[in-house]
This record gives sequence, C-alpha cells and structure tokens, in this order.
Amino acid sequence: MNSEVLNAAYHCTDNYIDITATSILTLFEHNKSFSEINIYIIANGFTEATKQKCSELAERYNRKIFFVPIGDFLERNGLEIVQIKKKWLLDSYSRLFLDEFLPTDADRVLYLDGDILIMQDLHELWNIDLENNYCAAVPDCLSDEYNKLFGMKKGSAYCNSGVILIDLGKWRENQVDTLVKNYVRENGGYIFFMEQTVLNVLLQGKIKHLDAKYNVTTTMQYLSYDEILTIRKPAQFFTRQEVNEALRNPAIIHMTSLFFVINRAWNEKTNHPEHERFNYYHDKLGWGNFAMQKDNRGIKTRIIDFGVHALPRKLTVWIVSFLYNYVRIWKIKLQARRNKHS
Repeated sequence: MNSEVLNAAYHCTDNYIDITATSILTLFEHNKSFSEINIYIIANGFTEATKQKCSELAERYNRKIFFVPIGDFLERNGLEIVQIKKKWLLDSYSRLFLDEFLPTDADRVLYLDGDILIMQDLHELWNIDLENNYCAAVPDCLSDEYNKLFGMKKGSAYCNSGVILIDLGKWRENQVDTLVKNYVRENGGYIFFMEQTVLNVLLQGKIKHLDAKYNVTTTMQYLSYDEILTIRKPAQFFTRQEVNEALRNPAIIHMTSLFFVINRAWNEKTNHPEHERFNYYHDKLGWGNFAMQKDNRGIKTRIIDFGVHALPRKLTVWIVSFLYNYVRIWKIKLQARRNKHS
C-alpha cells in the first residue's frame, strides 16, 4: 500500500451527483497533501454531462475520477434483495463488492457514503494499522436486542457502514463476496439495515473500531449524550468525553437523517445542523445554482414531524425509544417470518 496514494469509492445515481460531488470536493479540499487521490464512483445512470463535470472537478485539484458502471450488479451476483424502505437504495450493497469494481492492484480503499463531508486531512486514517482485520469502521449505537435479532454476540459493537476502510487483499483472499451472497440467500433477501447488517454479522470480530471523529452522525450532533443512551440503549458506544471531542473536532461528518430533523441538509425546508455547511461547499463546486430538493413530505410525515416538535422533548425521546427498541424489533421479526414463508 502506498501511504501517499488515497483510493476512495462512492456509489451514486445521476440525480444524487450534486450531493456526492460536494463530498468529493471536501475530500479534495482538505487532503491536498496526498500525492495522488483516485476516486472510483460506482455509477448508476450517469450522463456524459455528469461525467464531464466530475472529471473537471478532479482536474481542478489534479486528481483522478474513474466511473465504474454498476450495470446489472444484483443480477450477475444472484442477489434478490427485498426492498425494505424506498429511500434505502439496493445499490448500497455495492460497497461489499468493491473488490469486483476496483482494479486488482488496489489493495486498500476508503468507502464513503455520498452524504458525507470531509473536514480534515485523512493521512492518519488512511495509514492506520488494520491489525489483521478485514476493514475498519466507526461503532454505531445499537442495542443488544438488535444484536440478538441479527445473531450477533451480546455486547458487540454494530458499526456504521457509511465510512469503511477496506483491506481489499484480505477481502479477495477470504472471498467475502461469496459470504455475502450466501448470507443474503439464507435470509431470503430480507435483511434490516441491509448491507450494514450483512457487514457486521459476517465480519464480527474482524472490524477495527475507529474513533468517533471519523463518522460524526446527525444523531451525535442533534441529541444529547444522555438522549442517545435513552433512545438507542447501545450495547457498546463511546464515552461522553469521546463524543464531545468528536463534535469539537470532526474529521468526517455524516449528514444522516433523524426524527428530530425535518428533511435532509440539501432540502429547501430543513433544520438540519449541516444545511449551511453543505451549501457553502456545494457553492465551491461552481456548478451554478443548485435546485434544493422540494419539501415533498406526505401528510402522515408532516403530522409526525409536528407531533415530534410539539410534545415535550423528554416525552418524545421516551416514545421514540419505545418504538425503536420494541415496536420496530417486533415488526422486523414479523416481516422476517412472513418473508421466509412466502
């Protein structure tokens, strides 16, 4: 592995390119000390105009972007995935098959979700010793009830798959792609949290845990530490001091959704904590006016959002905790049983 050549991968559809390109720009902007940065975009439906804009962005920073068509990715790997939520794209499974999409001489890659902002130089992350692990990621806050549901050991850390540093050599050597295919088939294609659960279950004990600063989610930004513990009841999580330090000095910001937050950071109507920062970096793309997404929430969602903000915050937190840790788990079990008998 070359310590001065960073390989990063995204998956993206053409209508999401403004968000992903903003992420790529922040990576370029804050990592000028790398001798080379190679971006691999697992592309779905990219137009030539989109490719041209992205290539010009890379040239501006003397970097390279490679477009790898996703094609019939699911079909050629025999993956029949059950669509759980419309907003959870099936393309997300491509991050578990980067050994298929990237050149064989690439032995390490940093996978990044498109809704991410890079705020620091990543030399320390890129050159971290994986210590014989298959990859590295930041632990998320999930309870032991979810660990039990997914067949993971009690007290295990469940990692967020939005930022993954992958040892492609070990991935290929141990045929992780085959393990993924078998696991998906065994579960009839119904896997809650999709590829994130697959990653955590199959590589349990083989994922190096990164500092919280490498995946600062909206949950960490918007909720207090005590609220996180109340709602998520995490089996394993960071200390209060570690979370506070990550918030003060984030290396990677993950602009996720949250029940307290109306819409995403790039929506015209939002209270997302990263709305202004996203706009600032998107403007630096120089791609002209960005058509902010319209507020297309349905009546049901608007009523829920109103209730979330109208109720006393402590009551909302208690209700969400109950729904998250009991009702949702019951629904997942019920749907899994239905799926196996269908």
